[in-house]
Parts: sequence; structure tokens; C-alpha cells
Amino acid sequence: VNDNGTKQLFTSLQTKTKRSMSVPLRACLAGILHGIGIHCKLYPVIYTVSFMANFSRQEQQQRRRCQAVSSNDNHTNSSNDASSSTIQQQLDQGWTHTLSEQMTYFQNCMCCTPQSSSGDGFPWKHPIKILMLALLWIQRLFLTPSSILFLLSSIATMAGTTYAAIHYYGHEALEEGLLYHFGRIDHRHNYSMYWYWIYLLRGRVASAEVVAPSTWVGNVPLIPQILILGFSSLGIAPYDLSFALFCQTFCFVAFNKVMTAQYFTWYLCLLPLCSDRIQWSSRRMLLSLGLLLLSILTWLGSAFTLEMLGWRSHRQVWMASVLFFAANVNLLVAILNGYRVDKTWRSLSDTPGEGWSQKVKAS
Repeated sequence: VNDNGTKQLFTSLQTKTKRSMSVPLRACLAGILHGIGIHCKLYPVIYTVSFMANFSRQEQQQRRRCQAVSSNDNHTNSSNDASSSTIQQQLDQGWTHTLSEQMTYFQNCMCCTPQSSSGDGFPWKHPIKILMLALLWIQRLFLTPSSILFLLSSIATMAGTTYAAIHYYGHEALEEGLLYHFGRIDHRHNYSMYWYWIYLLRGRVASAEVVAPSTWVGNVPLIPQILILGFSSLGIAPYDLSFALFCQTFCFVAFNKVMTAQYFTWYLCLLPLCSDRIQWSSRRMLLSLGLLLLSILTWLGSAFTLEMLGWRSHRQVWMASVLFFAANVNLLVAILNGYRVDKTWRSLSDTPGEGWSQKVKAS
């Protein structure tokens, strides 16, 4: 696949769609398609917050653009030199203006010193900042018309299609299409490092040593997934949606309890949309890809001895799965470190993660 050609085609279609439809209409249409996608394959539900955050930013951009154009028209007689770059700069600053105001307001509080508040990154040690960021994002996600339209249309479409399936095919459609995924435990052909735990747990249940697997223990692997999905949804998706979807899918697959070979296609199909913004030729990236290839070969070799030769190599396969997980996490870090902001469509002043890591500058 030609990455540049795919990117140009995607950008052209996106631009034409933006020009022909308003943000709320696009959000409603996207919600319908998203609901159909969730009905057909459950995992796209992880993209919901990302789409909501992106539509929220689009709507605020549209408002700022109208304000900038209106302001430009009011000063036409005095100055006609206002360019589109100036309007875009005002547009981008509008997205982070609210956060900057709130950060400045709390920069001199008891728990936030000027030295610590002027750094980059998420304010882990400052609970008041975290609270303000949470309130800000709740406002953006649930008090923006386009975000609400996307969410409601997605829920309505997904509920409607699920109801139709249950009506025509009975309870089996609900069980096989939805409920099955929440209680699925499959240790065969599973690349996940959790497969050995699932294998031992099923053995204990079969031997009647325990009645049933613990529910809360089975949900522990969801914690890192939720944290990473939340970070990418609010920190990346408003600025670069395709890259956020790729990172989210990559994380979801790497941290999932069940990971078969078909899961790799879930994020590989999104790679052409953002691969031009990733430095693949760096030394760190090449080492990460080499480690990933080595972990795959190690896992396949260990699995061959277990499945085909009948050796008792369960622990070796599990160690290979742990190595594969570590290689995936290392590759994700390399991708994020090699992300090229200058190759994106947005301005350099509006970088990914700025939704919660904006520097606090003393006024």
C-alpha cells in the first residue's frame, strides 16, 4: 500500500466532507456508522471517547473560525492583511485557552509550586490540576452538541441493530455477539501473556478445586487498558485522530487477555493513515522492530514444540509470551517517541497531549 497515496486520498475525502457538512451532521452520521461497526465487531467501542473528543474540538474550531472571520470582517477597513494562518492560530489557541486559564489560576496553590507546574507531562502529583482537567474534559465531551449527537446516534444505532438481531435470531444472537466477549477465556493459540494463567485456572475449575474463576481477578487486566485508552483518547485524538486510533488499537491488542493472530490486522489496517508521521528509520525504531521479530520467532518456536511435538513446554511458551508483550510495549514507546508533529496537518503550536500537558507560563 502506498502510504502517501492513501494519506492523500483520505485527506481529500475528509476535506470534501468537511466542506459539505457541518460538524453536528458529520457527528450524527459518524455515530450511525460507529454503531453499526460496534454491532458487527465489538472492539470499536474503544474509539467512542476519541471520536467524541475530536468532534468536540472540531466544533470549537468551527466556532473560533466564525469568530475570527467575523472579527476580520469588522476590521476590513483598517487592515486587510489578516491571513488564513492568523485565523488558524487563533483557532488553535482557542482549544487550549480554557485549560491555560485554569492552570494559571491554580499554579500558586499549596500543592502546585511554580517550579513543578512549569514542566511537561501529566500532573500526577497535583490532584487539583487533575480535578480541573477532569472537569474540563467532562465539559468538552458531554456539554458539546456534536459529541452528544455522536454518542446518542452510536448508542441508538447499536441498540437498534442488536434488537433486530435478537428479534430475528433469538437469545443466541445476544449471547454469541455480545455477552460471549465479556466472559471469554481461551488459552489456545493465544499470544497474550495471560494465557498461562487462564490455562491453569481452567485446569483448577475442571478438577473441582475451585468453583469458578474470580470475577475481580479476571478484570484486573482491564485496568492498564482503561488508563492507556483514556490517555490516548483525551491527549492525542483531538489533534490526530488516525494516530490515536492506531495507538489505541495497538494497546488494546497488546494488553488483551486473548490475542490471536487475526488481532494484528486490527491495528495494521490503520497504520497507512499515520505511518508518514512516524520515524521508522531511527535506531531506536529498528531495534524495537528487531526485538519484536525476535519475540515472535521465539513464541512460534516454543508453540511448535508444545502443539506439534507434544513437549511439556508450557512455561517456555509463557516466557515467550511475556517477551512478546514487552517487545510490543517497547515498540509502542518507540512509536510515540518517534512521532513527528511537524508532519501533521495541524500547526506546531497545537501538539498532541496539549489538552492536559500545556505548560503553565507565568503571566
